[in-house]
Amino acid sequence: MTEKTRRRASSKGRTLDLIRSSGPISRVELAELTGLTQATISTVVRELLADGVISETGRGESTGGKPRMRLEINPASRLGIGVHIGQDYITYIVADLGGTVVGRKRVDGPGDASPVSVVARMSDDIEALIVGLNLDRESLVGMGLAIPGPVDRIAGTVRGVPALLGWTDFPIRKALATTTGLQVEFDNDATAAAIGEYWLGATVGYGSYASVYMGSGIGSGIVIDGTIYHGLSANVGEIGHVTVIALGPECPCGSRGCLELYAGPKAIMEKATDAVACGDLDLALTGKTSVDFATLGTAATRGDAAAAALIQESADYLAAALVSMVNLFDLPLIVLAGNAFSTAGSIYVQTISRVLAERAMVRDIHPIEVRMSVNGNDAAALGAATLVLQDRLSPRSLRSVAFA
Repeated sequence: MTEKTRRRASSKGRTLDLIRSSGPISRVELAELTGLTQATISTVVRELLADGVISETGRGESTGGKPRMRLEINPASRLGIGVHIGQDYITYIVADLGGTVVGRKRVDGPGDASPVSVVARMSDDIEALIVGLNLDRESLVGMGLAIPGPVDRIAGTVRGVPALLGWTDFPIRKALATTTGLQVEFDNDATAAAIGEYWLGATVGYGSYASVYMGSGIGSGIVIDGTIYHGLSANVGEIGHVTVIALGPECPCGSRGCLELYAGPKAIMEKATDAVACGDLDLALTGKTSVDFATLGTAATRGDAAAAALIQESADYLAAALVSMVNLFDLPLIVLAGNAFSTAGSIYVQTISRVLAERAMVRDIHPIEVRMSVNGNDAAALGAATLVLQDRLSPRSLRSVAFA
């Protein structure tokens, strides 16, 4: 991509973002907000109108001269499919250009099945979703795939993911693109969730923030000054593998004393299972970590002391790790996303808020807000759908160009 082409794409992306987030809006207002010239805005708007992604919706109130024509997004003009492969579930979402969920489906996770057979099943699921929703295939811009890291975005593979050990080096992006005929974007689930928060306007007022995603593991997507920070290989933000106990047990990642070994759902449920066996905790377990962790969270919020102690232990370890993250990146906002926060999210928000207010280096300079994701359990899948929409239609700064 040449520098001229990149600048043109950036101008188009910034303009589309503003129309999507602030419309109806006039061309004059777009020029003022973007800093682009009237001529550039006119050219960009013409292209967006021709693409059908925006429309003119009439004139606004007069300010003394001729009323200005207003522009707004045409949400149904483009659709993106988002897929999140988790340990226990695979979630599919279809979202429009406004971020509205058009359709959703959740099925059992990969389990021990081979990646080839899972891809075949996923392709059938996606086709059934398209047919069942009677989607206009011409409006589908592609598929976004969110998956636990570490990932290789160039090869379109995962490497050594504990929940998907049999998938190492399997070309998941190419396989899904081949079987579905769709263009596929690919990123780790925490980064996808961070993009989704931005796209839906949940981070308005914040140029920098972290989206902490806890599902089968713990990761984070980091935005600095409006730009997703991917690092060299798109594997930044692996907070689950930050050492919290220097001489702790060995982690599957090869390090020791990692956060996931103490705060992750799997680690907490191992303790919960022992407590149930000893009669110290009354909990009906299914064997599915995500389901059982949600049940534990519900028990904790309802006052079960043993359940509350386990959730609190997880929250304490996560809060301590986030102090380091805030100290490193000087973040004003932490967003908690993922199904692990679905039932006991309030405990995590309260604990992390308190610990950051007590320990963060910048606590006396600016507050650090902690909030729950607006996307709930579907943060990664919806983020994946917005990822492909963002990439195809609005390649602005909220996108890594390291691999362009």
